[in-house]
Amino acid sequence: MLKNENIICISLVEWDFIPLVMHHMMTRLAKNNRVLFVDPPIAFSNLLIKPSLWKKHCMKTLLWLRGVCQITEKLYVYYPPPLFLQYGHLKIVDRLNQTFTAYFISKVAKHLKLLSPILWIYHPYVIDPKGQLKEKLICYDCNDDLSFLFSQHFDKRKRLSEIEANLTKKADVVFTTSRHLFRLRKLQNPNTYYLPSAVDFELFNKSISPDFKAAHELKAIPRPIIGFIGGMHNSKMNWQWIKEAAQSHLDWNFVFLGPCFEPPPPYITDQKNITFVGAKPPEALPSYIKGFDVCLIPYQGEEFLKACQPTKAFEYLAAGKPVVASWISEFEDYQNIIRLSREVKDFIKNIEEALQDGKNEEMIELYIRTAQGYTWDDRIEKASEFINNAIRCKQMVG
Repeated sequence: MLKNENIICISLVEWDFIPLVMHHMMTRLAKNNRVLFVDPPIAFSNLLIKPSLWKKHCMKTLLWLRGVCQITEKLYVYYPPPLFLQYGHLKIVDRLNQTFTAYFISKVAKHLKLLSPILWIYHPYVIDPKGQLKEKLICYDCNDDLSFLFSQHFDKRKRLSEIEANLTKKADVVFTTSRHLFRLRKLQNPNTYYLPSAVDFELFNKSISPDFKAAHELKAIPRPIIGFIGGMHNSKMNWQWIKEAAQSHLDWNFVFLGPCFEPPPPYITDQKNITFVGAKPPEALPSYIKGFDVCLIPYQGEEFLKACQPTKAFEYLAAGKPVVASWISEFEDYQNIIRLSREVKDFIKNIEEALQDGKNEEMIELYIRTAQGYTWDDRIEKASEFINNAIRCKQMVG
C-alpha cells in the first residue's frame, strides 16, 4: 500500500456528497499519506440552466474564500475558485479554466508543502497537467462516461471527449471501474487497468444483525418498501419505469434517499406511494437499507449503462438485500444475483420475484458472499502496486 506520499486528488464530486469511489479511496489513503482533496469548481454559467443553483454557488464561493479545510491529521479539502463558463464550450476557455484552477491548486499545495505529489484525477476537465504541480506521477481513475453526464444541455460531447482522451494519453497509469471503460481507455493508454468499485462491507453488513434497527423515518411507511439510495439526475433516472411500477402495484411503497439535482417529474412526486426522504449522512444509510425489501438501480441512457458500475450495488448486497437494476453491462456476470431489466415489464416482474428472494436465507447468504469479494482495501492495494511500479519505471528512465 502507498505510504508517506503526497497525493492531490482532483475530485469529480464535492467532499460532502454521498461517498463515492474518490471519497472511499482518499479517506483510506490519508491514513498513511498526506492527501489534498480538491472539490470540482463550480461554474456560474450553470445558473443560466438552473437558477436554483445560486445558493449552492454562493456557498461554494464562500468556502473558497475561507480556504483549506483540515478533515483529519493528513486529509485536507480545498474548494477552488468559481469559473465563469462550464467546460466544453470553447477550447480557449477550457485552457484558461484549466490554467486558472491549476494555479490556485499549486498555491495551496505549496502552502501545505505537498512536494512531488501523485496527481490522482477523477475529473478529467479540471486541469491539464503539465508539471504545474511538480507532480511525480499522473493517475487517471476513470469511473464514468463523463462526456455523457456533462453534455446534457449543450452539444459539446466531442470536445469533452477530446479533453478526456488527452488526459488519458498523458497519464502514467489509468484505472477504470468498468470493462467498457477499460476497453476504451486501453486503446488510448497501454498502462490501463480494470479496478472495479468496492464496498465498505463492515458498515453495510452490520444491518444484518437482528438487533440493528431500521430508520425510524421508515416506520410509518407500509411494507413492502422498494428503495433507492444515491444522487438523482432526471437524465439518469428511469422515472417512467418507476411510475408504471408504482401504479401497477399500489401496495408497494417506493422510497428514494439522496439529493435530487433537479425536481423529479410531477407524475412521480404526485404519486402517493412514492416518498423522497432527502440526503442522509453515510453512517445512516445502513439503517434505511435495513428497512428496504428490495433495492433499486433504475438508471437509463444506453452509453451511461455501458460504462457505469454503481458502488451502491455491492452496498445493497452487503446488507443482504435483493437488487433490481436496469441492464447495466458491468453486472451481466451477476445475473444469478442482481436482477437486470431491459424493459419496464421485466423491471416490474423482477421486483415481484426479488420480494420473494429477500425471504430466502440461501439467497441472502449469496448476496453477502458476493459483496465480501470487493473491499476498498483490496482496491487500494492493487492501485498502490500499479502506481509504485509506474514510479519505479519513471525513475529508471529518468
